[in-house]
Amino acid sequence: METSLGVQEKVDIASSFLLASPPGELNDVFNDVRTIINDDEALQEGLLGALEQYNTEQHTTVQLPGLDYAVVLSKHNRLDDARFYDPRSSQSFAFHHMHLTADDLQPCDSAKSSELRDAVDKEGENYIKDHYPDGVLTVQVADDDKIVLTMVDNKYNANNFWNGRWLSTWTYDPQSRELTGDASVHVHYYEDGNVQLNTAKTFAATIATDDAAAPAAVAAKIVAQMAALEKEFQVAMNASYQQLADETFKSLRRALPLTRNKLDWHQILNYKIGSELAQK
Repeated sequence: METSLGVQEKVDIASSFLLASPPGELNDVFNDVRTIINDDEALQEGLLGALEQYNTEQHTTVQLPGLDYAVVLSKHNRLDDARFYDPRSSQSFAFHHMHLTADDLQPCDSAKSSELRDAVDKEGENYIKDHYPDGVLTVQVADDDKIVLTMVDNKYNANNFWNGRWLSTWTYDPQSRELTGDASVHVHYYEDGNVQLNTAKTFAATIATDDAAAPAAVAAKIVAQMAALEKEFQVAMNASYQQLADETFKSLRRALPLTRNKLDWHQILNYKIGSELAQK
């Protein structure tokens, strides 16, 4: 007996699809589930929460009107009234998750700032420009006075059937001088198939500094330590790829047939005839 799904059940399933969308392919997934649900009103209302979760978790970026830089959306700069704020300009803004646009800029008096935040922002921008071609960084002061860095770099190459994203979040505690972070990489290759890489790593370190150190000096040490740990992660990934090519993949198949001769696939019919004659 066939059971038909209700609209809400379809919306719940569609939400899970959206949250699992590969980098740069959210619109493609949205258009596909739109066809499945076949109810635009229910779709927009039901998927708004999933879109908001996706945009904050995946560090979606937006350029605010009148500014020449982009802001990273995350749970760290989300305000209680569903608005976000830009620490650099001390403004809050409304973000439309369906259309990925921002407007209604207002002064944000509740947003914290500090000399250390400004110094880390400046030092971090130099790091981003040197290491991430399309990277975006937002630095904010959390409610507990910790410095939080959120960054993202996207590389979309639909013409060659692959897309990728680097995400990382770093938190520095001025009291304990501890630096913690996490980074994730998601790559999707879909030419005549569907192959995805989704990996993540967490970090922890202590910054060697003292209370008398200038904010600029502390910021330089924070970003230097962050850069060293991210490089270590990238080097480890490159080494694992090399191992896959040199060892793992080769162990899955023979380099040569048992005859120790390469097989000429254009002559495969002749091989079969020769085998049958040999048996006779």
